[in-house]
Amino acid sequence: MTIITTRQAAFLLGICCQRVRALLSQNRIKGAYKHNGFWQIPLYGKMPVVIPGTRGPKGVWCHQKRKKPTIVHVNQQHIKRNGKRIKHDPQMTPKQLIPVISLKQTNRNDMGYQMVLDGPCRIVYQPYDPLDCGAHLWIETYHPVQFVDTQFNPAVARRTYKNVKRKYG
Repeated sequence: MTIITTRQAAFLLGICCQRVRALLSQNRIKGAYKHNGFWQIPLYGKMPVVIPGTRGPKGVWCHQKRKKPTIVHVNQQHIKRNGKRIKHDPQMTPKQLIPVISLKQTNRNDMGYQMVLDGPCRIVYQPYDPLDCGAHLWIETYHPVQFVDTQFNPAVARRTYKNVKRKYG
């Protein structure tokens, strides 16, 4: 039986590490136990098994292993708009710029400024078969990807595409 960590379980389930820890504290991940202060989570058929709660809405975690890779690409239009904004106002701080890195996972589209790729990845260039968003060049990986800020703090770095679009237009 394969044993994984909370971070790996979060990636497989498509939820954050904090939510995995909450599920673990409620004894809702089958067969999980603590060893030397770290959670050990067994895999059943390549996925951890989450026991459904008795109240509240149905969970939104992944019930099977992802078939599509995580896609990372840089939005050229946002880079151009940031360039125009900097020319117009040279005193602009980096936090006032539009995030340009886009992370597409299953049904999410998040944006940020910096990210860390854990594990192998590949760079894909397909000018005749672009992504739905129009990207011709992107990075694909099946391993965890995390946005970070300038101090490598992952908590505040990620923004949803809807919020970015609402704030910057």
